[in-house]
Amino acid sequence: MSRQLWLALMLLAPVLGGCRIVSRQELADLKNPPNPHMANIDQTWQQKIVPQIADDARPAGELMRALSAADDFDSACIQYGWRAQPENPCVFAVRVSGTVEKVDTASRSGKVFIKDSRGETAVVQLGPTLRGTALRDGYKGVSYQDFNDQALFGDFSRAINERAGAMMKTFNPQPGETVTIDGVFSVWDIPARLPEITPAKAVRAQGGV
Repeated sequence: MSRQLWLALMLLAPVLGGCRIVSRQELADLKNPPNPHMANIDQTWQQKIVPQIADDARPAGELMRALSAADDFDSACIQYGWRAQPENPCVFAVRVSGTVEKVDTASRSGKVFIKDSRGETAVVQLGPTLRGTALRDGYKGVSYQDFNDQALFGDFSRAINERAGAMMKTFNPQPGETVTIDGVFSVWDIPARLPEITPAKAVRAQGGV
């Protein structure tokens, strides 16, 4: 063996010694690291996100009056809503109770229209495709800093919206029914009227979900 070949083998030994065969799944994970926040997404949705929104939700009329009377948007957000960072929109949890006027399923971004006790009509996303990130942004358990990756943060939002859409599909509201919806909306300023709501919990007057 030549001196040059011996030296080359000595240099390569530590590298070769540290190599191992990886499975296809391990290789896929190395290329696209798994999102740890997705591991228990069903549990997070059912045991954390939905209860938080239900606990924080204020009746629509009460919330809108409080927002209208607020001195400014920042103070209103601090008192009645949530945002993880000042540059984010503020997310408010709201409860709408009333009679289903209409169900629009013409597109995958369906909507249900509910007339509340004020005589006002609230618009709630029905899905199956729910738009926006209000459910994610209103959840106090995580923020972007927990991901540090926009794609993973987006995956988390889509997974939450999918569960809300599945919940509304099972709920299947019908015109004439009396229902209560707990959900969220996000805004950059005090709204003049109730914005479109992304649902988290839905209950019929006679019970059942």
